[in-house]
Amino acid sequence: MFVVKGGDFLIKNVVFDMGGVLIDFNLLKTMNKCFSEEYHEILTEKVFGGQFWRELDRGILKSADVIPTILPEIPEDTRQLVAEMISDFYPYMPVYEEMYDFVKRIKDAGYNVYLLSNATARFFDRYLDIPAISLMDGMFISCVYKLLKPEREIYEAFCNKFSLVPEECFFIDDMPQNIEGAKAYGMKGYVYKAPDYSGLEKALNAEGVVF
Repeated sequence: MFVVKGGDFLIKNVVFDMGGVLIDFNLLKTMNKCFSEEYHEILTEKVFGGQFWRELDRGILKSADVIPTILPEIPEDTRQLVAEMISDFYPYMPVYEEMYDFVKRIKDAGYNVYLLSNATARFFDRYLDIPAISLMDGMFISCVYKLLKPEREIYEAFCNKFSLVPEECFFIDDMPQNIEGAKAYGMKGYVYKAPDYSGLEKALNAEGVVF
């Protein structure tokens, strides 16, 4: 049931980010877990704080392009694991299991649900391992379109692809800048910090999304 909450638009579409929302994506936490503290500074500088992650997500670089450049700059005994992570980081991003039921409740209440994510091409090998994605009415993955959040163009392309009105969309992302980008385009949004399902539900309810 759609409920009017101010303005002339009803929220009909709930849009989910992936990393930090459906799965636990945290580069620095993974580094702290997988590597000796003596390597943290150089790995932060050369790998986990590197701009190349965004270029992989944009789809203008492939992991095979990045790995030969990065490995000579880091300690030898970290190279194999770093190469594996750059090639496929999904084993280090566990699923938030409870999010499946959360998304299903929204969908069962009559809303459309979508995925809008910055992600590399490896996504297409791994997305079936994320249960909530099976519920999505559509997916928009950055590397396919050479666009990134929070660029205005990605929100515009997303809405155009699925013929959505931005004011009828509520976007959930863990990064404030991505929510600001969505709002600047006309979407509603909420900065989500896992696992605050109660806070997220209240934010949705406040915009008339009742489930």
